[in-house]
This record gives sequence, structure tokens and C-alpha cells, in this order.
Amino acid sequence: MAKLDTLQEQQRNGNSQAIKGLLEIERNLLEDFRDKFDFFGHQEFEELSRLRADRNRCAHPTFSHDALPYAPAAELARLHIRSALSYVLSQQARQGKAALASLRAVIISPYFPTVLNDAVARLRGTEIGNARDPLVRAFVDDLAFGWPEATHPYHANDTVLLAIEAAVELHRPIAVPRLVTAIEKLAKSGVTDAVRFASAAALRVREAGEQVDDATQVVLRTWLQQETSGYKGQAVKAALRMGWWRASALQALATLTADQLAGVTAPPPEMITRAAQVYATAANWDQANALAASVANPLADRFSPEDIALVLNASHNGADLRGSHGFREFINLLYDKNPISNVDLEALMDENHLEAYKRAAQVAED
Repeated sequence: MAKLDTLQEQQRNGNSQAIKGLLEIERNLLEDFRDKFDFFGHQEFEELSRLRADRNRCAHPTFSHDALPYAPAAELARLHIRSALSYVLSQQARQGKAALASLRAVIISPYFPTVLNDAVARLRGTEIGNARDPLVRAFVDDLAFGWPEATHPYHANDTVLLAIEAAVELHRPIAVPRLVTAIEKLAKSGVTDAVRFASAAALRVREAGEQVDDATQVVLRTWLQQETSGYKGQAVKAALRMGWWRASALQALATLTADQLAGVTAPPPEMITRAAQVYATAANWDQANALAASVANPLADRFSPEDIALVLNASHNGADLRGSHGFREFINLLYDKNPISNVDLEALMDENHLEAYKRAAQVAED
């Protein structure tokens, strides 16, 4: 398009040399749309090539042996009109600005789904559903590079990552390599929002995240260490599943706050241990109750024997847990949920002078 615009501008300015370039574009138009944009299949290309050949014979008449200009039959003219309508003029936009603009309207709509399966179904009913490869690539680029751009309709839109996941489900062989390239470019740009989105995309679409190059891995590892938002907990959880990211994720895990941990659904065992460590830092009853409510009690049934031992030991050696309502509830949950047997639990309580918290003692007290 840039070349065409330049040649047209030169022609308007009186440059006769531009005509040669414009004619070359015209001659190769069908081949370019077939080879570069994958717009036509074999049958479509053959039919339109015949139309072009007959059009040229009519527009630039050559005389046959009987000195008469070419005059196609009416039936052939009707066939060409049908081909033009069927293969070009009646088709919805598959490439370019029109198709992308239509897809943007779908993605930013308040009615775009929030669940992956529904998002796939929704996009399957749009231009991207049966799109050719160039539109798939353009769509992934529009999503990935649009999110960090302040003036773009996709800027900071929460549905963009879901749309990328859906595009991968619909066109995995094309979408994944394109997403890998986008992640690498965004990460290496050094722009804060671009790096953040590159990280989120790499974590969300693991298949793409595992394929990024070494330089991108360095950037993403650094980002995870420096990240301070509430999203960090979910990011660490996802990074723990990637071989090249796991060691850095374990380092970042040690810095997670209670708020960052509380935002994680179905945390892995490493994060449960971090929750126990954070609970064991309570410096007063208010803190103890807040931490119990956010990271200890919701996960009590998943605490390992080592996690439980750490918390009970801390209650006897520095953490202000004893006497807080949250700590008593934590003990009751250990009894009720049985992450360890009651015998083992009470043995730990004896070791840490918590006899008053034993269930029998509590019943007697009541």
C-alpha cells in the first residue's frame, strides 16, 4: 500500500515514470493477492485470471487474422460478471482495515464473553472464524501491539488476552508463531506497558511463552522480579510451570505479599508454603486476624505438615498469633479439614505449648 500511495502521488505531481510502476502493480495484482495475502484459492485465481485476460483483450484490442476486434460472447461476459461478484465484490472484508475494525468492535463490546469456550464460539462467527493466514497474523498483531498503545481501542482492555487465547484455539499453527514474534518485539522495546503485556501474554499462552528467545527470557525474568502489582501472585503461579522461568519464579515467590497471594486461585504447594510464611509474620492481633482471613484460613486444608509446624512454632517464637480470633479459627479448621491427623496435630501443639488450643481443652472451656 505504501508503494501504491507513493506512485499515485508521483503521478499526480506529473511524474510520467510513475505510470510504469502503477501498470506493474496492476499486472501483478491477482498474483499478489494469491501469494502474499492468500486471498484466492486455486479455482478462484483461475476464474479471475480468465476475467483479467479477456478484460485486457477488450481494453487493449488486438486484431485477429480477419481484422476484427475481440468481441466476447454474452455468455462469457455474464460468467465473468458472476466470477467478479462471487469471488470479490460480494465477499466480506477478510483482510485489512475493514476486517480489523469489525473485529475491534466485537472485542471491546461489553457483550464479549469472559470464558474461553464462549470467546472461541463468538470469534468463530466473525471474519476471523474462517480467515486466511494474513488476517490471522494481522489480528494477533492488532491485539498484541494495541494493548500497550495509549491511543488504540484495545489499550489496557481486559478482554484482549482472552481474545488472543481464542485466536490461538481457532488458528493455532498461525497464531502461536505470530504471538511469539509479538512477545519478543514488545519485551525488547523496553516500554513499560509493552513489557508488561508481553509478560502477561507469555504466561497466558504457555505454548508461546515457552518458545521465546533468550533475550526475551531475560527481560521477562527481570520484569517478574520487579513487578509490584496485585497481579504478581498469578504471574508467579504461571511462571512456576515454565522450565526457563521457574528458578526466577521461586525467587519472586519469596517476595509475595498477603494481598498478592490472596488473588491466586488454586495456588500450587509452593505458594501454600509462602502463605504459611506470611501468616507467621503477624506482629499484632489485628495483623494476625487479617492474615488468617486472607491467606491462612482459606488454605488451611492444604497446609502440609511442615507448613503447620512452621505456623505453630512461630506462635511460640515471635509471631503474635495466640489470642487472636483468627488463630483459634485456624486451629479449628485443622481439626475439621484434617490436612494432618489429629494425633499429629496435637503432638505439634504439645511441642509449641498450645495445649489450651486442643479441641478437648476448648470444649472443657466452653
